[in-house]
Amino acid sequence: MIESLLFLFFSIVGSILLITSLIFLVFGIINTSSKLKKIAIGTGIASSLCFGIIVFWYKIAIPSFNKTEFNNYAGVYQLQTIERITENNNSKLELFANGTYNFTGDKSMGLSKKGTWKTGGINGNFEFYDANENLIEYATPFDENGSKKIIFDLYNSNEKRFIKR
Repeated sequence: MIESLLFLFFSIVGSILLITSLIFLVFGIINTSSKLKKIAIGTGIASSLCFGIIVFWYKIAIPSFNKTEFNNYAGVYQLQTIERITENNNSKLELFANGTYNFTGDKSMGLSKKGTWKTGGINGNFEFYDANENLIEYATPFDENGSKKIIFDLYNSNEKRFIKR
């Protein structure tokens, strides 16, 4: 939520500064006033900084965070019961750092046998896609004391919890 508020803040402030800069620039050119032109340049630079922060965040910072998540959560996961004991069924989820996954287990999970996964979904969720690039499932990642977990249907009574081996 704070990210959205900061985006709105920088967008609104940047837009106001840009409009102010253009107004000062027009009046500076009409009146041939170097002081108004300097004010226009200053507010234009401030406007550029606001928009530059937005571009930096969405083009550099977030993709970097998502790449780190890919590397941290890539691995083999085993289905865990509600009693927090890993089951010896064959439900296994393999997440690869290249964005693909393999799933062996019950079809009631809702996952395809093979597909792609992405980090950076809504509220930090992982998004799972089938081979046709259709979104089929969301999962919530957890890191509890170095133990990586991925939970499907987090707010449902029959959540499916996978723990990294």
